Amino acid sequence: MDLAFAALLSDDDAQILTALTRIDDQGDARAIRPLLTALAKAKDETVKRRITDLLFAVKAKDAATELLTALHEPVLLDVRRTVLATFWNAGLDVREHLDRFVQLAIEGDANECFECLTVIENQEIWPEKAARLGLAKVRKAAASETDAYKAAILNDLVSVLEGRLGVCE
Repeated sequence: MDLAFAALLSDDDAQILTALTRIDDQGDARAIRPLLTALAKAKDETVKRRITDLLFAVKAKDAATELLTALHEPVLLDVRRTVLATFWNAGLDVREHLDRFVQLAIEGDANECFECLTVIENQEIWPEKAARLGLAKVRKAAASETDAYKAAILNDLVSVLEGRLGVCE
């Protein structure tokens, strides 16, 4: 697999696509970081699409841990929306990490906020205490958000968390 990971850094798109096929067949959670690095550097739309398809279908043990780590890596900021989308596309269980998604929704741009909303909506279970703390943070952020689009997304997130908690206001 190390050869496949190295090939992802090639300037030859054909070589990258060959490596992606091998990773698809034999890869595990260790492939996530190299895939994200390759996605951040890729120029070819076919390569980008193939990497994204692999990420969105990831079922490897420890995939969620690798992706959670990637959310905060400066070199991967350009692909953070894809990392966020991977959680819900792949159906990964992140129930113990609501606080991280709430924080990213608040701190990120409107597009990242939307992806966090989608992750939160699609996770079946959130611990009640985390949901209550998250709701308080999102309410406060929504009230002070100056970007109307992001404020609307934050208000949608408030509604989702209220619904999960059975809060009627």
